[in-house]
Amino acid sequence: MQDFIGELPLDGAQQLRIRATHRGFTYQNLYAVGCLLRLQDAGAESLLLERDEDLEVVLPERRLYLQVKTRQSGVLVWSDIQSAVDDYRSGIRAEHDEGRRSGTPALVVITNAQPGPDLLHKTQAAGWPDDVHLLCPGGPSGTDAWLPPPTTDLDAMLRWCTAEAGKVPFLSLRPQTLVEKLAARVQYASTGALGQGFVAADLPQLFEQFVQELQAFPEDPITYRPQRTDPELVNDQRVRLVVGYSGAGKTTWAAHAAKRCPLSVTYCNAAEGLSADSLAESLARELAARHLSSPTTSALPHGSSVDVLRAVHLRLTETATVVAVVLDNAHRLPTDGLRMLIDALPTARWILLAQPWPAQPVLEAHLGITPQVLPGWTVDTVAEVFAAEGCRTDYPTAQRVNTLAGGLPLYIGQAAALTRSQYGADAAAFCDAFEKRTHVTSTAQELILEQAFDGLGEVAAALAGLLALAEVPLMRDELQQLAAEIGLARASVNARALRELAAHGLTQSFGDGHLKLHDAARSIAASMVDALDDDTTDRVQRTLCRVLEGERAPARLSRWMRLLGSTGQIDHLIALTEQEGFFERGYPRELHAVLADTAHAPDADPALRFDAHNALSAWAFREGDLDALSTHVQAMETLHRAGHPDFGPRERMLLASRQFRLYGESGALAQLRKAYAEAIVQTPAPSRYERGLRYEYASALWEAGQYQETGQLAVDVARAYLDHLGLEVDDIMAPMNVLHAQCLNHDTPDDFKRLADCFNLVVVVHRKLNSMAFGNWAVWARRLYAVSGATRSAINSGQDVADVLRLTDPAEALKMLDTLRLAAEEDNLPDMVIGVRSQRALILAHTGDIAGARAEIDVLSRYDLTRNQSEDIRHQSQLIEEIANRQPGA
Repeated sequence: MQDFIGELPLDGAQQLRIRATHRGFTYQNLYAVGCLLRLQDAGAESLLLERDEDLEVVLPERRLYLQVKTRQSGVLVWSDIQSAVDDYRSGIRAEHDEGRRSGTPALVVITNAQPGPDLLHKTQAAGWPDDVHLLCPGGPSGTDAWLPPPTTDLDAMLRWCTAEAGKVPFLSLRPQTLVEKLAARVQYASTGALGQGFVAADLPQLFEQFVQELQAFPEDPITYRPQRTDPELVNDQRVRLVVGYSGAGKTTWAAHAAKRCPLSVTYCNAAEGLSADSLAESLARELAARHLSSPTTSALPHGSSVDVLRAVHLRLTETATVVAVVLDNAHRLPTDGLRMLIDALPTARWILLAQPWPAQPVLEAHLGITPQVLPGWTVDTVAEVFAAEGCRTDYPTAQRVNTLAGGLPLYIGQAAALTRSQYGADAAAFCDAFEKRTHVTSTAQELILEQAFDGLGEVAAALAGLLALAEVPLMRDELQQLAAEIGLARASVNARALRELAAHGLTQSFGDGHLKLHDAARSIAASMVDALDDDTTDRVQRTLCRVLEGERAPARLSRWMRLLGSTGQIDHLIALTEQEGFFERGYPRELHAVLADTAHAPDADPALRFDAHNALSAWAFREGDLDALSTHVQAMETLHRAGHPDFGPRERMLLASRQFRLYGESGALAQLRKAYAEAIVQTPAPSRYERGLRYEYASALWEAGQYQETGQLAVDVARAYLDHLGLEVDDIMAPMNVLHAQCLNHDTPDDFKRLADCFNLVVVVHRKLNSMAFGNWAVWARRLYAVSGATRSAINSGQDVADVLRLTDPAEALKMLDTLRLAAEEDNLPDMVIGVRSQRALILAHTGDIAGARAEIDVLSRYDLTRNQSEDIRHQSQLIEEIANRQPGA
């Protein structure tokens, strides 16, 4: 099992422990923020962090030691605080009693929980010390009424602090922004920095500093939507280079991340035409005004701008002040100018925001840095943006939009606006028009990227067009084969052109040697091959088809199948549909039209038409289209009656199988039994056709509601497959690499998948009969599906296994579902993602994370859902609320 699901960095239980730990630290940090906001009004002198207690408040004649305790259970017991009380009485209070510490001490235990009966009785007993106090939600404030009242959870604590921050007289700063900045400073000070505390008299200046810093950034949007992984502004790198096209959200990310940054942040923009010298002097004066006293500022030298910046650096070093500098549009400055700025301020943390530019590799080499690219928005964020514009979209279409826009926020936002205004809120229609370049309004994406293409040489533009045509990552030698078909045979010239594309940020390279065109640039680059004549285009496509033939990687396999259709290789395409795994992966929807054209072509080979109708009938059955299924079965019957030299047992079995499914779906039990009786006597036994017929009959019985009979027959057929494959049940539980090798090396590897189908049929029977005794059958099915490449069925069986695990090991169930979601996304099965995630939400609730479960259901509800998906989410949401109502305090 472990080999299939892969290794994850944390198990579920560890994740829960980590979340609980971080909740505790964050609650303590927010409580410290609340103390800071009231510190001056309390007449206190300072607040110290992580000394002898979590927090220490120094008052003129008193000292408060605050111990912050959070509990998920909602109940605080004596053992939770016993060590803190004992340490205070025997250590801290003794220090005060013996005169080694000044002021009158008191210990205050701050908690989000209610005291349990035993603890409450102990605090009210005669022997409870007078200088130890317990402060809990709704409890009395005691002698220090200025202390923030503790709340039951983090959200309430944040709301209280935000409301308190609203009383600070800086109207240009949002209260929550001030809270977030203070929380970051508290966390930073807890590490031992900033003297490990705050002086009350310095707080107004600190508040003002935050105002100055945030006003320098461009205005932060009211609704900030984070990138796929939103990195912090500073890390362990002294110089950080963040590169992306205009519209990638670099400045917005930096402005938002600056609110959480523990360092003071200075923002500057390298405006068009501004020299490095001018920027150096402007930056020096701004840093001096913010961080140095007035006398020092006036004493700055009047030499060159870089001398002024160096002088500011020396003054900052003397005061041990470390700052972060965000330099926007860094690509506008020459490389030497950038290096001069960075060298003049060596202790600062530099964050360079830039668009891709030709001199970028030179700067990287001089500074020894690797550029970073913001990962863009997630598919969930795309759905959220479109919903905000009144355009609901299903998961596959949101994924399609994200790919077309390369995940870039500006492009996605404009796509949503255009979808609403020009495509009747139909996101799929917008995607169709954008891909075919039939839309009438130019987008920001096109205007920005066209500028990049205008600067390309002829060879670079042609290679960009070939990469757009390929759609999937290619090795350099594979691209060279395509280039040769359009007359670009010189590899050295092409290599220079590829470096040119990389310098403009139009290509992405991978560690295994593959490269691809940036998704956002594909629609623009595709126009580069429009000028090719039909013969050349066909040669390029056939060469690409040969390059991709035999691939198993989902994206390359999908592209190969589409190329088979567009180059007229229908016989190869239909042969693929006969494989057990064809419908198990994300097959391209375009193939449906290709198969339909072949099936209805009167001049096509009848055997080819028969196979096309067979593939289309399987498609119709999977999609629940009974009318289409009936049409294709009737066509197969007509072609089979007409006869063909190639028709034999295989065609009889295929026709009977499709008839079984039609009769089972229609509930025509008598016809089903008759058709099976007629077919089985014409089929040699034992044989692959006989086993296939028996399985298809069992499946049809399931559709007809004959569950007990289905289960027994499925077990019988499973035994037949086990005998044929020479397997025992124990063999199925062998290491996955061993089982996979057995599958690949067997004469009939597809039978491993057929055996899994039998096991899975037993599982669905058990589920239908409300029996949970299907765990082993589901595990066996999942393992066999995995080694035979049947991804769709492997995910379904994995969900069955997760359903069993949720009762015994929900953390393991979460790990499995995370792996299943990854498999669905990698194998282009977006229709399965919603079901996996809704199941994951329910299991989150079983772990106690009700908030996480509700949040996931809320996200999924933004999508345009099918009827089955809506019912599933409604059902899971109901179960989540039932679990929530059973929790203490509900």
